[in-house]
Amino acid sequence: MSSLNAILNTSLTGLFTSQESLRVTSNNIANVNTPDYARLKVSQAATVLQGESVGVQVTEITRIVDEFLMTALRNANSATGEFEIQAEFHDRIQGILGKPESESSFSAQLEQVYAAIAELTLNPSDALRRQQMMSEMTSFLQHMDQLAGQIQDLRAEASDKISESVDFANDALVRISELNPLLARAYATGDETGGLEGLMDQALSELSNYMDITINRQSNGTVWVSSASGITLVDTGLSQLKYSSPGIVSSETSFPSITSFKVDKNTLEPLSNEIDMTTHIRSGRIRGLMDLRDDQLVDLSLSLGEMAARVKDQFNAVHNQFSSTPPLNTLTGKQTFLNGTDAPGFTGIATFAVADANGDLVAKTIVDFDTAPPADMNALVTQINAGLGGAGTVSFTNGVLSFTATDPSHGAVIADSDTAPTDRGGRGFSHFFGMNDLILSDSEGIYETGLTGTEAHNMTAGETMNFSVYDNTGRELTNITVNVTGTTYNDMIAELNNVAGLGAYFSFSLDSKGALQWNETANYDGLRLDVRSDSTNAGSTGMGFTQIFGMDPSAHARAAQNLTIRRDVFENPGLMSIGKFDHTAAVGSQVLTPGDQRGALAFQDIETKFVDFASAGELKNTNATLSQYVARFLGNAGQMATRAANQQADNGALRTELSQKNADVSGVNMDEELANLIVYQNAYNAAARMLSSVQELYDALLQAV
Repeated sequence: MSSLNAILNTSLTGLFTSQESLRVTSNNIANVNTPDYARLKVSQAATVLQGESVGVQVTEITRIVDEFLMTALRNANSATGEFEIQAEFHDRIQGILGKPESESSFSAQLEQVYAAIAELTLNPSDALRRQQMMSEMTSFLQHMDQLAGQIQDLRAEASDKISESVDFANDALVRISELNPLLARAYATGDETGGLEGLMDQALSELSNYMDITINRQSNGTVWVSSASGITLVDTGLSQLKYSSPGIVSSETSFPSITSFKVDKNTLEPLSNEIDMTTHIRSGRIRGLMDLRDDQLVDLSLSLGEMAARVKDQFNAVHNQFSSTPPLNTLTGKQTFLNGTDAPGFTGIATFAVADANGDLVAKTIVDFDTAPPADMNALVTQINAGLGGAGTVSFTNGVLSFTATDPSHGAVIADSDTAPTDRGGRGFSHFFGMNDLILSDSEGIYETGLTGTEAHNMTAGETMNFSVYDNTGRELTNITVNVTGTTYNDMIAELNNVAGLGAYFSFSLDSKGALQWNETANYDGLRLDVRSDSTNAGSTGMGFTQIFGMDPSAHARAAQNLTIRRDVFENPGLMSIGKFDHTAAVGSQVLTPGDQRGALAFQDIETKFVDFASAGELKNTNATLSQYVARFLGNAGQMATRAANQQADNGALRTELSQKNADVSGVNMDEELANLIVYQNAYNAAARMLSSVQELYDALLQAV
């Protein structure tokens, strides 16, 4: 009887083991097309009691995975997510820019401007030709203005998508945290964990799409997750990420950091202080969006700003060299940093004149900045007004120069000498003060001030500037306050170079045109300097130190915003300044001639003129024509798109290859599973027949009794 019981027990264990093996095999077959499913393997062993086999049992059901491959696949998933979103944005930028051969592209529109100027040179007095030039210029400027706005809109969208991605990442973290106790319970009770581990891998794969992570599997079956840099996100507790998108975005927008903090698992209420995650998210969709928002789109906006600033500067230079016929009654300049007690700082010779409606000279006075320079701006104003003898009045108030002809029917003219034109920082007198600008925008974009270090800065002790220094990952290294010191710009530059402050990170100097230059010290590379606040004021001008020198990067991007032709000229193209002042004419003689071709020819010369462009974004400083720089800008945008597409393709191919290798290891092989199914069915049938035989023996014994 005991032998029959042993056979019965053996057959039952075989039946149960085969049944469990069939269940696992059926589950594998059912999930043959389930993404990220790892097949389960049944391990069987003999049950031994007192040295004798008493049956068979399932020792464990394991998921067949290669942890090295899984880690590599998650890393490839993060990198692919990063470049997928970048490629998507750059494709849209290319759509905005249009094809180079399109008539609506930057290159084509600039060529249309030049074509309209060429037509104007044939008949400068033709109102239709003037209007056509204004129309083509407006289209070109509006295109730059619209692109500047669209770049900021894309930055806003990237910021919003960061917020969405943070929410998805938080959902994945919560899911991982909820699966951990279920896994721990299954491990403790010896239950099958394959299904739970599959769900965990899906959650980890989802999280890796948004950020790079490190996995640490615990002995109790749970999974601890941290950023690749070591910031814990899930262990026995749970952390969540936080990001609040600012909504409307401009070039001045300062974005908040992505932070992490411990939370209550049930309520998700914060339990700890926030940790800045900016430098701890190094790949994934979130990193890709941050790089777009803070670097790539900013680089494009800076390059566009440099292009817009030089276009505006070149056309304004010509417009300030010439005069409308008849001249305007009043010329009013833009805001400058100069005070009445500051030296003008010009070289060359300029004529200040008043002409009547016929272009005849009423009065003029000449200022020679080389041989008899006025002591300061106040002295210059006095000299000009005395020389005009009441026919016109120049005033200089809070950094703004104005010149008005006394008789309302007369006009004001400022003209450089043909042989010794005025110059300060590469600009003539009228151009420097913006007395007759044609194109306007939100920001100058060019900060060649003409200042020397020995000039007075006119700022007051107690005024301060505050700067943030960021490394090449976007992490804020320090926040530094610089106090106004001394009386000259050299004193201020020395304070900027103080190694106890900004001087530890940057070296500052004035170049030959009075532009402030700064470069990282030998200890750093890829630093970014941002202006947080500036309470300084150059005398009564209202312009702070950082504004004078364009230290805020957003000021350079704003040069492409609200680009417009001056309203009075756009509405009345007859006010376009293309007339050349005749320096040899005496009072009563004609100094401005209607239909003068020389101003139009000067506009035409812009097409072939080489211009010095400063480094902006990814474009380095260069000497090129406007058309060549436009081509470089478009080429750079195209290179960005190609780079993102190539990186997406490369990492996508790696992900596909790793996924295939992982499938080879972990995936379901139908032939193998069907073979196992037959084996387990036969084993089940054999155990069942044994059980049936034992039953027959029991029946025979009972009948014998």
